[in-house]
Amino acid sequence: MKMLHLSVILLTLSGVLAHSDWGVNYPNNPICAVRGFSVSIPCSYYYPTSKPNIQVTQKLWCSMNSNTDKCQNPPYVYNSASITTSDFEYAGDDKSDCTLLIHNVQFSYSGEYRFRFITDVSGGMWTGEPGATLQVADLKVSLIRLSGIGTLKQGDSLNLTCDVNCTQSSSQFVWSKNNERLNTSGPVLHFPAVTVRDSGSYTCTWKTNRASGSKAISLLVEGGWGVNYTTPICAVRGFSVSIPCSYSYPQHNYQVTQKLWCSMNSNTDKCQNPPYVYNSASITTSDFEYAGDDKSNCTLLIHNVQFSYSGTYRFRFITNVSGGMWTGEPGQILQVSDLKVSLIRLSGNGTLKQGDSLNLTCDVNCTQSSSQFVWSKNNERLNTSGPVLHFPAVTVRDSGNYTCTWKTNRASGSKMISLLVEGDNPENPDHWSVWMIVVVTGGLIIIILAIAAVIYHRRFLCERRSVHIEQQKEDDSDIYANAQQKEDDSDIYANAQQKEDDSDIYANV
Repeated sequence: MKMLHLSVILLTLSGVLAHSDWGVNYPNNPICAVRGFSVSIPCSYYYPTSKPNIQVTQKLWCSMNSNTDKCQNPPYVYNSASITTSDFEYAGDDKSDCTLLIHNVQFSYSGEYRFRFITDVSGGMWTGEPGATLQVADLKVSLIRLSGIGTLKQGDSLNLTCDVNCTQSSSQFVWSKNNERLNTSGPVLHFPAVTVRDSGSYTCTWKTNRASGSKAISLLVEGGWGVNYTTPICAVRGFSVSIPCSYSYPQHNYQVTQKLWCSMNSNTDKCQNPPYVYNSASITTSDFEYAGDDKSNCTLLIHNVQFSYSGTYRFRFITNVSGGMWTGEPGQILQVSDLKVSLIRLSGNGTLKQGDSLNLTCDVNCTQSSSQFVWSKNNERLNTSGPVLHFPAVTVRDSGNYTCTWKTNRASGSKMISLLVEGDNPENPDHWSVWMIVVVTGGLIIIILAIAAVIYHRRFLCERRSVHIEQQKEDDSDIYANAQQKEDDSDIYANAQQKEDDSDIYANV
């Protein structure tokens, strides 16, 4: 009995050790990310080292928002067996690192994520539970007035506050003004008494060891000279973009008489002299349109944006007072990119066929923090968002023109791609080829069957005729035999009669 107990204990310990040889490690606390930016989910995994020949063959990540099967079956946000382009990128390896990078994080990405790996050993697979928790929030920069009301004036007191509504224990706040870092830290930037020199664009950058994000706010103090720009702006080639801008000057007895915009690609004189891309004193028609006013708004619209329009732009204004002019420095940065829509095959090759798997991806190579992707098919909006449109198994109904529209609060652009699944278009030459093959093959089968029927019918008639002839011969043979028999009987009868006659003659004698 003691030996039995000992055996049970040893087997139990052996099972525990085998179980402990497999595992996945996640961070203990939830991970915080800022919407529109990237985040890293650290992860490590392990499997029996006592068997050095074990190889990891597949790596998988699941979002438990959509996966209800404990990550044992699709859908996956990452699958090493599929070559896809999406916001989810594997940054680990085949040994122990299973780190996941998520780009352009959205609120819908909040939730639990699990990692699963499969090896080349039978039954050698593992899913890490319960998983890593991701929280997504907006980065908010707010202006809190401590004194003064209405427009900001010199001497007013205020705070700029930076906040991320996430349960993140360790984080760092970095402040910059007009893209130049300030020697301060913490979520609050305090101004005990603002001056005109405090006017400008302030950016708060929030950082952790796993994520980061930034947000800008403009500060315009009345009573001085200044021009305020925003963070770098992204635009799509061939479309329009709005460059927000505000300016200030002493309001008393000052009137703006001229407004100018310069591209620093061509202007080397700090926008104090031509050339200008916009000059209110000249009535010209170009891609550059002034959408501001004579008071404080200096917004510039650029139509039909080209790659050559990338660069720094500066606004300059001149008033009716001698020496009353100002150029805003360092300027506004514009980035121009192409909107690319790509078809990425996940299965199948050659022409698209029913059952093939693919992704349509939409991409703008710009440093734009917040953007929206809208998909439509044949000009009808689809109920989906994000840069990737996934087709797990296409059908003929998926054929059509797909348009990706990229939007921000300052720019937009769209690009179309056509999807044709084989067998859907009757005007497709391949379609007609298939039907020609079907028709010709069907015709040949019918002809062969007809010939076979004729041959069979003729053989049947021949065999029937042969049987009839043989039967006739047999009947003739019977008739001949009967006639022969009758003739023989007649001869016998004649002989008998002859004998009888002879016997009568003999008696008479």
